[in-house]
Amino acid sequence: MDQFSATDAALAGFRAAREKPGAVAVWAAIMAVLSFAVAIVAVSTFGDKLTALTAAVEGDPDPKTTLAAMSGLWPLFLGSMVYVLITNSVLLAAVNRVILRPGDGAGAYLRLGADELRQAAVQVLLYLVLFGAYFVGVVIVALLGTIGGAIGGAGLGVLLGLLAGLALLAGLVLLSVRLSFVSTLAFDTRRIDLRASWDMTKGRFWQLFGTYLIATVLAVVVYLLLLVMIYAVTTIGSMAMGGGLAAAGDTLRGEATTLQELFSVSGVIRALLSGLMSVLVSLIVFAPAPTIYAQLKGRDVSDAFV
Repeated sequence: MDQFSATDAALAGFRAAREKPGAVAVWAAIMAVLSFAVAIVAVSTFGDKLTALTAAVEGDPDPKTTLAAMSGLWPLFLGSMVYVLITNSVLLAAVNRVILRPGDGAGAYLRLGADELRQAAVQVLLYLVLFGAYFVGVVIVALLGTIGGAIGGAGLGVLLGLLAGLALLAGLVLLSVRLSFVSTLAFDTRRIDLRASWDMTKGRFWQLFGTYLIATVLAVVVYLLLLVMIYAVTTIGSMAMGGGLAAAGDTLRGEATTLQELFSVSGVIRALLSGLMSVLVSLIVFAPAPTIYAQLKGRDVSDAFV
């Protein structure tokens, strides 16, 4: 099959959430517990530094002050990157499993095995490829800007730099779309193959780009709606517990930086809803690629949503 339904693919995440509510609920519960546990460790270990960083960002816009406040947080940032890599790998494999192996639903489609390890390797590889392309592109943009400035003055240098910057952005988007099947191929064939993704997406860039763009916009809308819900629920919870408007305002500041804030009613509610938000957004963004892949392979993706 040479064609796919862009609409079906863009809405695949919503269909998965509708048809597999039990699995999605399990994912959200696990993510909420994990996020809450990670937050406890982070606040217990780096609470003072997080408070100092928050004060620096809110009170002094000087980059040097902010960087100084961040200097002791590199273990937290590194740990957060590893956490995101692991959770994304598990969710990516689970979404691929829902669509490509719908009958393999034991454990709410969640595993910790070779499929998840390959997803982690794919994420690292794609990051290195995109970062490498970005680095080379930035060097070229700088060179063109310098050459243009030397030949035709500052105006030409700025113009060439701007055009080169737009070309770099377009190139990164192109590369991302053409390599968008790497994750699904790694899951389905158990091989990490950049060339196979490049070949499968040949001649389909604009249709794929439109599908991914629609899915991204929908994910942003869902994120904002759930964010409003989180703020509303935590605000009502804080006021119901007698905190008044001042406490309600504190719930809108952002992430908790003390254990007291974390274990408050609003903090717990926020953690639970944040787990649901991360799962739904991930599902909407991750589901289109395996859905399109399955359609191009001639598989009946409707089997995944029954």
